[in-house]
Amino acid sequence: MIKRVIAAVLGVMCLSSCAVGGGTGTDIETKEYETDYSSVKAEIIELSGLEDEEFEEKFNDGVEDSIDSELVAFDTAAAEIADELKMGNKCVFQTSWDVKYNKNDFLSLVEERYVYMGGAHGETAWLARNVDIAASKEIKLDDLFTDSGYVNTLNRLITEQVEENKDEYAGLWEKPEIKDSNHTDFYIEDGSLVIFYQPYDLSYYARGFVEFHLPLKELKGYMKEEYARLI
Repeated sequence: MIKRVIAAVLGVMCLSSCAVGGGTGTDIETKEYETDYSSVKAEIIELSGLEDEEFEEKFNDGVEDSIDSELVAFDTAAAEIADELKMGNKCVFQTSWDVKYNKNDFLSLVEERYVYMGGAHGETAWLARNVDIAASKEIKLDDLFTDSGYVNTLNRLITEQVEENKDEYAGLWEKPEIKDSNHTDFYIEDGSLVIFYQPYDLSYYARGFVEFHLPLKELKGYMKEEYARLI
């Protein structure tokens, strides 16, 4: 009989950026359980202290629903391949959160999600959430800029970084450019707009994530006035 070893929601943990310097409160709850064939440790982030309580609830519910949906799919798939796993091997589902930016009524969060379903290695992905707290909305890359002309500037800055750091960016399969996926695959950190590419997007899996830190000061002329506060 398959035995569920742990099924618990652990206590709330406050991330290092939790409501520091006027930032938004960010708390973590962890869902952790284990079966004979799988292991789960899923962090779920919650915002707190927002003036717009309706948006706060909607955001928090959306994050939890997304992870719960992924867990249902994972549990089903793990059960189906349980007999195929090598002795002592288990399927794994893990999520963790990194608060990249939390001030000026703006929040950049990156969820790292790792799933192992047997084989040589698991799959890791980053899921970014950029939140304009002042406007009570999640934003995409386009929302930061006045018009689509910014794309050419971003591509130029990325190309310059590749040429100036050839060793760091050696082994890329193709020239990195802004694609549809990058309209969500970005975050703000230390005065930069960081565009990232998932493993396998531009290079082999072991190369990991490919990132480009683009100074916001060089993009100021293209940015909407309300986002000058990020510079």
